[in-house]
Amino acid sequence: MGSRQRKFEDDELHWYALDVVRQKEYLAGYFLNKLGCMTFIPTETKFRKKNRYSKGKLEVAHAAIPGTIFVGFPGPPNWFRVMSMHLVNGVLSLPRSDGGLLPRRIDTASREWLHYRGAQIDGQLTVERHCVLHRGVKVERSVALVHVQGRGVLRSHLQMKSKASSDRPVVIRAAGERARMLGAMLEELTDNSQQRTKAA
Repeated sequence: MGSRQRKFEDDELHWYALDVVRQKEYLAGYFLNKLGCMTFIPTETKFRKKNRYSKGKLEVAHAAIPGTIFVGFPGPPNWFRVMSMHLVNGVLSLPRSDGGLLPRRIDTASREWLHYRGAQIDGQLTVERHCVLHRGVKVERSVALVHVQGRGVLRSHLQMKSKASSDRPVVIRAAGERARMLGAMLEELTDNSQQRTKAA
């Protein structure tokens, strides 16, 4: 028996898992939001010291799956434009029969995906103007914060300030253990969705 794939409706967003520069997940999501895309960045919060000499702790937000964000495009993505973005390394893909790679679209109507997304808190970068004292003078400065669903605005992870990698691969792929983990998760979601379709 051939496996039946669900037909996506024309008015749905096209969701894909993008491989982005680590510690820049929220910044990549911010730029994609500016292009009219929806994003879902699973987020965790932790308490950490301001610095090694301080006793007080701050609650900070960071991506639960480092280097990966889920993006909903309003239509079929222009992969050339997406891959040309400074922070995008690749997209989670499937091998084709001719040896090429096909970007894997996520079936967001499956019960397993809805359960996974509902169980995760989402994060989104916001840029705010804050007044700070610099040599006794009040100066306005842009501050990058993360708005965490249900938690409000938290500080972003301090390591977000690290430089982004300029050498990005041209091929459409997501590599390493993260890709295998995501691939297995999405494979399970697809299999369960197909089994329910056959049972019906």
